[in-house]
Parts: sequence; C-alpha cells; structure tokens
Amino acid sequence: MGVEIWALIMLAFIVVAICMGLHVFLALAAVPLIFGLIFVGPKVLLLFPVNAFGMFINYAFVAVPLFIYMGTLMEDAGVAEKLYEAFYQLLGPVRAGLSLATIAMATVFGACTGIVGAGVILIGLLALPSMLSRGYNVSLATGSVMTGGGLAVMIPPSLMLILYGCSSGVSISELYLGSTIPGVLLGIMYMAGVYIWALFNPTIGKPISKEERIKGIALLKFVSKCLLPPIFLIFAVMGSIFFGLVGPSEAGAMGVFGAGILVAVNGRFNLETLKKSTTSALKITCAVLMICLGGQLFIGVFIMMGGDVALKTIILGFHFGPFGTLLVMLTIVWILGFVMDWIALIFILTPIYTSLLNFLGIDQLYFGILFCSTLAISNMTPPFAYSAFYLRTIAPKSITMAQIYKGCVPFFFINTAMVVVLLQWPWFVMWLPRIAYK
Repeated sequence: MGVEIWALIMLAFIVVAICMGLHVFLALAAVPLIFGLIFVGPKVLLLFPVNAFGMFINYAFVAVPLFIYMGTLMEDAGVAEKLYEAFYQLLGPVRAGLSLATIAMATVFGACTGIVGAGVILIGLLALPSMLSRGYNVSLATGSVMTGGGLAVMIPPSLMLILYGCSSGVSISELYLGSTIPGVLLGIMYMAGVYIWALFNPTIGKPISKEERIKGIALLKFVSKCLLPPIFLIFAVMGSIFFGLVGPSEAGAMGVFGAGILVAVNGRFNLETLKKSTTSALKITCAVLMICLGGQLFIGVFIMMGGDVALKTIILGFHFGPFGTLLVMLTIVWILGFVMDWIALIFILTPIYTSLLNFLGIDQLYFGILFCSTLAISNMTPPFAYSAFYLRTIAPKSITMAQIYKGCVPFFFINTAMVVVLLQWPWFVMWLPRIAYK
C-alpha cells in the first residue's frame, strides 16, 4: 500500500475523530503528527513551526481578530434592538410579519458582525419571545432566528470568507464583493419562502395589532433613526473595499472604530462593555486561529504524503467533465457539513480543491463563493447545526431540540436552492467584482 493511500486513510481518521467529538484542533494536528512521524519521519517536526510562522505572518489574518472584535462590539452597541424595532414596525402588519422582520434584521445585522453565534443569540433574545407570545408556529419562529447564522457567514464581513481567502489565496476583497449579491439574495429567498408559507397557511403567524403600529411620518422618522447607523457602518466598511481605498484588514480596523462610535452614541461605552467585548473577541480569535493552525499542519503532512495527488487522481478519474466534477466537489462539502465543523472543512478541502480548479478551467473566485455558500448550509444541518446549538442556549425550556431541528428544515432547502441558483446564473457572483476591478 502506497504512502498516498495512507494519506487518504489519515483524512478518514480525522473526519471520524471530529464526528466522535474530539476537539477540532487536536484532530487536525495530532492525527497528522502521528501519521507524519510514521510515514515521513522526524523531518515532519520541522513542518510544524515553519507552517505556524508562515500562517501568523500572513497579513490577511489581521482581518480575523478585527472583524471578530467589530462583531463583539456590535453585540453591546444596542444596534440589534433598534434594528428589530424598525423591522417590527415595517413588516409586523403582514402575516408572519415578525418572522419576516427577524430575517430582515438578520440580513442587516449579519453585515455588521460576520459571526454565527452573535447573530443567532442576539436575534433569538429579541425576536423569539415576541413571536412565541403571539402564537407563531414554533418551527417558523426558531427557523427564522437560525437564519442569522447562515446570513452572518455569507454576507461581508464574513469570517468564513476571510478564512477561505487565507487558505485558497483568493483575494478577500474580491470574495467580499462576490458574496454581497448572493448574501442579500439568500435573505430575500428566506423572506419569500416565509411569505409563501404564510399564504398557504395563514395561521403560522398573526400580524401585530393596530394599536402597536406606528404610521406616516412618525414611522419614517423612527425607521430612519434605527436603520441609518448600522447602514452607515456597512457602507463605511464595504464601500472602502469596493472603491479600492483600503484592503480587508484596514477595513476591519475601520469597522472596529465605527462599532466603537455606535457603542458610544448609544450610551454604552464603559469599562464593563469594553472588557466584555474584548474578552469575547479574544476567546473567539484564539479558538479560530488554533483551528486554522491545525488545518495548516494537516495539509502540510497530507501534501508531503502525496494525498493531494491521490485525491485529485480519484476525482478526475470519474471523467464527469468540469461541471460534473464541480457538482461532486460541492456534494462532498454538502455531505460533510452535516457532521463536521465548517472551519475544519475549509482547511481540509480548500487546498485540495484549489489544485483542481486550474485543470478544470473553473474561476477561483466563482468556486470560492459556491464553496462558501454550500458550507454555510452546515449551520442549518442536523445533527451538527451550530445555529441550533446557539439557539438552544437561549430558547425556553418548553421548546425541544426536535422542534428546533424541525425549524431548520425549510430554510435548509432554501439554502440549497440558492446554491443551485448560483450554479445556473454565475453573474450573481461575478458581476460586482467585474464592475469594481475592470
């Protein structure tokens, strides 16, 4: 049995270890270390410090802690509450309006954070009690809240896109521009799905009462006051990238500064808020970077053992053609998303897939958005649906895990349909980058 076959066995061991509950970093680092010592020898030990140094001097990684810090500041800025109040008034009067308001809020808030947990927990604390108290269908209510996880990683400044860019070598700025339309499209498809559901079954969600509504000029002033601050932050970050003024790392610094201003404007800038946001950002950053380091170590050993060549030979050996091979690659991501952490999948699959793209003639940016769009579905796929786990921590005890999983199902299909749309119409991905960089 050749060494490259053992490399594929090592990959299988890592997948099984993660599925069995072993910490992702340990699975990505310890398993390759053992296989590397057996099949490559002591020189594999030199690979670890070299790869670690190479990763930590990568300037693109500077954007990771900055956008995480921006997200944790936004959690305490009071912006989420005002966003929900604005969409509550705008969409509450229609059937399932609170669900629509929750998804609209998740779309805007996702563009301010880029972190799965922040979106689901904050949105859940605000929106879930309102929907349940009005007798909303439990699956609709929980599913609407969990959309915040998928939208947060699809809409810039997505942490997923930063990590994919660092792993694949694709420009993070281009990834941000390429994902903007698909991310907004996903939010619209979620809302359209809920609206159609409500048309066929009006009992799933009642509109808010006339007494609660604000109308006319008062509504316009209220909505403007609530929406303008986060929209300003979004345009400050994304606009600077779109017009080529700064790169993602500098945009992350601008985002932290802007989020700090919003915290101060809302009267919440104090030592306690600063300590809480900084500590939370530090914990998330350390966890993410440890997984990234583990991924770098795995892929180094995997390549040294010839695993990338073996996997490439297997995939191309089916002779499905470029489009068929693309479907196979995305299907693998889709299936593994049910049982594995999305960060681990980025660092396991991306280097392997990247080597295939030039041979297949598939655009690196286009594939990157397809890959991340497919990977974003993993937040809604039981049993390892991270959005469901986050929601469980703040949902009432009367709501069971089975009901939460049931809430994932319709939005899971909408998410999958969005990937099909991008496969059929690539211009949703490529139009904005072409405009910006032509």
